[in-house]
Amino acid sequence: MSTPYQNVARAALINWNGLSEEEANAKIQTESVQELEGQVYAMGSMKYAVVGIAKQIGLNEEETTKFFEAVINGPENAEIFGMVREKMQGFSEEQKLGVLSTIHDGWVVDNSSEKTFNKKVDRQQLRQYAPLDLIGWNEVRSDLLFLNPILASVGVQVDEETLSQAYHTRVANYMEEMKINSQDDLTALVQQGRNYYPVLPEELEARLLPMSEIVSGQMIQNWNAKDPETARIFATRQQQVYNGIAR
Repeated sequence: MSTPYQNVARAALINWNGLSEEEANAKIQTESVQELEGQVYAMGSMKYAVVGIAKQIGLNEEETTKFFEAVINGPENAEIFGMVREKMQGFSEEQKLGVLSTIHDGWVVDNSSEKTFNKKVDRQQLRQYAPLDLIGWNEVRSDLLFLNPILASVGVQVDEETLSQAYHTRVANYMEEMKINSQDDLTALVQQGRNYYPVLPEELEARLLPMSEIVSGQMIQNWNAKDPETARIFATRQQQVYNGIAR
């Protein structure tokens, strides 16, 4: 048996660090949390996952702290897991997306430095500094690496196809609410900065605003390349405008 943190670290070592399953297992069995964290940098996103779950099921601060400590350090049969398991009966797809949103929002805050921003500029990844609804299923799905082992520890399973459907329903509703029917609409939305995405740190907002059109273009490119369903939703809205149905 392994803790949720060890399971995340194992997956990260294999998926991101290029280790074999045998090599990853050896590290999990012999290295401390601190040693593993220096290689996988998973604790921040796992913290936000725990905070997101706590918000969804109403854990208080003390319960949230106990849950996080058990997720990182165990034991696998910690009493807090049983309590959380009870509270998470019937945990919905929308609640899972709520947790994924918390993870992503936390990532945005933690990766808002000028150094990281410049890396995102070079890699054409400024689109990642946007709400969950706009980053694409491919980006959302990647954070399941941090969430799935935590959910598994309390008996909650994730069906990616069902979750993807729920995500795209959320995307369609967001585009309807925000009246996103063209790249110009997306650009105008990004130009609202913290008014449309409140978690943006002030300095990050200031760096993003002059690049709003680049950000919106990267969003659309990502949908077209890696999230065909969001691309379809967006294209349908564009066509409706052309046909005089939307707006």
